[in-house]
Amino acid sequence: MSSPSWPNRTMDSKPFITKYTSDDPDKLQLRANNGIRSNKYLPVDYEKLKLMATEKKFAAQKSLLKVKKIEQMSKQSKENLLLKQHKLVWQKEFMRLNNLRKRIQAEVESHRRQNAMEGSGCCRIFEHFDLYESSLDEEFAKFKQNTCEPVWNLREDLQFWIQDNHEGIRLGDPEVVEKHAEIRQTINHVKGQQNSVLQQLYNEQKCLEGELQTGFLWEITHGGSETPHIDFAEGIPEEAFDLECSDDELKVTVLQEFIIIDQKFRERLHFLEDEHSKILSKGLHGGWSDEDHFCFLANYEQYPRELNNRRKLILDRLRRHLPHKARHELVAHEEWCEANKYFHERKRALVVAWRKGRAELLNKARSTFIEVEIAKELAEVKAEYNRQQKKIRYELYEKIKQWREQKMEAMMLQQKIDERKREEVQEELRLEMEREKKRRAHEKEQIQKFATDKLEKRRQQDQRDQERMAELKRRMEEQAIIDKERIEYRKEQLDQKIEERKMKEERKAEEEIEKERRLEALREQVRVIAESDPVRMMADTKAWQAKNEEDDEININKPLFAINTFHSKQITTDPRMRLEAKLREAGLHNSPYARQVMAAVPPPQPPRRDMESTVFKYD
Repeated sequence: MSSPSWPNRTMDSKPFITKYTSDDPDKLQLRANNGIRSNKYLPVDYEKLKLMATEKKFAAQKSLLKVKKIEQMSKQSKENLLLKQHKLVWQKEFMRLNNLRKRIQAEVESHRRQNAMEGSGCCRIFEHFDLYESSLDEEFAKFKQNTCEPVWNLREDLQFWIQDNHEGIRLGDPEVVEKHAEIRQTINHVKGQQNSVLQQLYNEQKCLEGELQTGFLWEITHGGSETPHIDFAEGIPEEAFDLECSDDELKVTVLQEFIIIDQKFRERLHFLEDEHSKILSKGLHGGWSDEDHFCFLANYEQYPRELNNRRKLILDRLRRHLPHKARHELVAHEEWCEANKYFHERKRALVVAWRKGRAELLNKARSTFIEVEIAKELAEVKAEYNRQQKKIRYELYEKIKQWREQKMEAMMLQQKIDERKREEVQEELRLEMEREKKRRAHEKEQIQKFATDKLEKRRQQDQRDQERMAELKRRMEEQAIIDKERIEYRKEQLDQKIEERKMKEERKAEEEIEKERRLEALREQVRVIAESDPVRMMADTKAWQAKNEEDDEININKPLFAINTFHSKQITTDPRMRLEAKLREAGLHNSPYARQVMAAVPPPQPPRRDMESTVFKYD
């Protein structure tokens, strides 16, 4: 038996007393006599303790599994909520793309019908298109018949064979096992053929994509999606050279403005490219592949900016579609896309302003040269206005210069507006990131608060347990004192009962002796002293003889048994019987009225006390 583990001493517990006191020697003697059978020492059932420990472990494991199940259900519910939100966004995008596809297909069909009519210039081309499309359909049907249908037929045959030979495979029949191995080799061979076909199709797909990504097809399919090209000739246009102007100096000055405006816009373009050199250095797709970049843009543009919790949904969607990209890579690519989009918008606006400025300058030069010709004709007619001609030239030059300055000022204002828009977009992204950080901080605070509350509850529970333990100890000490007093009292009562029992036994013994003495005296009085008379013993008794004499005088009309009851006449003379018969005839014998009447009618003669009825006593 292992030594008991003593609990920690509390502040109010008494120290363990080892000093012997002889105030209770009987208690020590009783404990020494009882030994291991004492009620103070109980044997330990280790099997029971192990069973209890196993039950506790099982309950703890069950609680842990329940907690894990709850956590898994919570994660699954969050995952389902995100998938539901993604599904709603994708449904909207699918509807938009479906409508766009239908509209484009309708436009293509309309274009084909218009150009496939007889007499149009493209009739032959669209006939070739139709022939090529029909040949593609035939090739696809032939390819399907040669590749897909044999595989499906093989699958159906294998299913039928497995159903028939399932029992043989399970039992290990040698013929079935050998046939099964041959079938597996055939399946592996078919898989190899299918993989080679798929690889060939993949190579053809890559070749077609490469053809679409280069040359004239790329300009057709992606001309409007990338940065605008400067497809106009810089410098002085030929239309400006063809303009007639009698003043060569003014013409040279005006034509020189085309070179100046080109230089200004080119400097602005170089400044814009230098400002976004970090973005341009990452390439066309920001260092990503074409597929990853297209997947990023396709998913990013599906979520509008006014959508709640937009950034979290975007990152979750991109994490699902691009699992090989880390979060910081997605965030960096998002910033690059925003900056790249802003750069292309500014460059497109700059190029549009450049073209518009050149066109306006050409129109202005044309009008200026017309005015110069008109002024020259007036000067020829009126020579006295030669002085005013120079003034007009100067004014016209000043107007052009002022127009150029206004144009540059408008360009600077447009640049400031674009800068403010970019700052607003960056501020919005920053605010969204701050909201995300606040939300995460709030969730961390809630988790910390939950842990703190849990620790506090555990501490309070420990404190309550300690207080309860102290209270139980105090009660046990008080109960020990009471039990000691009770034992003393019971001991005294037991001793008193033993003395009384001894006295009763002594009195009982004396009474038995006295009773035996009296019985012996009675025996002496009734002891038989008559002589033996067998004849008298076998003869009839006087009572039997008297009975036989009475039997000779029996009356035949006398009732067999004596009747001690009432006859019918006595019963019918009772007024209560007649009243009950009348009430029964009227159908009132079960009513409260009948009970009251019957209780009020007295019997013919008062009954004896032992015959008094209590039937109607409580009515």
